[in-house]
Parts: sequence; structure tokens; C-alpha cells
Amino acid sequence: MLDSKVKFFKALGDETRLTILSYLLEHSYCACDFSSLTKRDQTTVSKHLRVLVEAGILKYEKQGRNIIYSIKDEETSYLLLSLGIKDIKPCCEKQQISQVCPVCKKKYRTNNTVNDSTDNQVEKQS
Repeated sequence: MLDSKVKFFKALGDETRLTILSYLLEHSYCACDFSSLTKRDQTTVSKHLRVLVEAGILKYEKQGRNIIYSIKDEETSYLLLSLGIKDIKPCCEKQQISQVCPVCKKKYRTNNTVNDSTDNQVEKQS
């Protein structure tokens, strides 16, 4: 029991993981989105996501080639919110959100726009 609590709080001891959690407190994200959101390479992001899953903070679901991450449950969300983690996002988040992975953008194609996983629209590049 103590070991699981230690894992939980150790997982919160990293700026990148806190940033990931701050986004996930709003809604689920594809793993590929976190590279642009955190400005870290995909390998680093994957390691951080694994730590959060092993700590019992996150859950994930495979959807085709994508892995969608979310907060494990409502109780965990409430705890993270009470710790103020939602307020950790960088101030330039709107600029980062538009840089969603091409695989995810392709999934959300409609007419002349591409909807990224954050419901923002960007012009389709020819």
C-alpha cells in the first residue's frame, strides 16, 4: 500500500509529467499529441506516460494505430485538481495545440479543413 503511494507521488515529481496531466485533466489525448504539447521527443513522452500509467494515474485505450490516454478515474482527477495541477500548462498552449501529429490530423479530415484532436481547425496543406 505504501509502495503505491510512493509511486503516485514520485510520478508527480517531474515537470513534463505535470504538464501532461494538466492537459489530460481537460480531456483525453492521443499519445502522439504530447510531443508537440510538451516539446519533448516521442521516446521521452512515452517514458513519462508509462510512469504515469504504472503509478495508477492514467489509463489508456488503443484505437487503431493510436493510443488514447486519460486520467484513470474521477477520484484521481479530483485529487489532481485539488493539487492545482490543471493550472500548470505553459502560457503559449494555443500555439502548441495547433501542432498535432499528422496521423491524428488525417483521422479528423473534413472538406478543406483538418480538425485536430483539440477541436481546433487548421487549413489543410496542399
